[in-house]
Amino acid sequence: MPRECTICSSGHRDEMEDAYLAGMPKRRIAAQFSVTERAVRYHLKEHLSKLLALARDAERYARVDSLLDRVEALQRRTEEALAKAEESENLFATFRGISEMRRNLELIGEVTKELNRTPTLNLNLSPEWLELRAVIVGALEPHHEARDDVLKAIERLGNGRSG
Repeated sequence: MPRECTICSSGHRDEMEDAYLAGMPKRRIAAQFSVTERAVRYHLKEHLSKLLALARDAERYARVDSLLDRVEALQRRTEEALAKAEESENLFATFRGISEMRRNLELIGEVTKELNRTPTLNLNLSPEWLELRAVIVGALEPHHEARDDVLKAIERLGNGRSG
């Protein structure tokens, strides 16, 4: 069973982490809180880095939420402007409003990850893959069992299964 972290169980964890983040040297933290410098180094490496990563992720999510709120507010204003344009029967303004709404919706989709514009590649249709596959199978022709195993593995991979 792994040993419990001395710093985590000391009751002064937050104060020690705050002192480190404020720039206090590890040796001084250890002396001030009557723990070993090795325990401080271990804790900072094993625990604080994970905590800081979580905090960084939380900050990113907060920024995304803020951006999403702002884009949704912009979308509401765009909808209002479009409604006014439609009421005035101004076709140019109406189509301009529709265009802006489309852009807003695309941005909302990207922020919420509902719209993924990452290109995908189907290797099964790639001429380079087909040529490489033919070369591999041809090279294995004298080794029937190995060739069959490779073809089966490629088929399983193509069906979304591995191994």
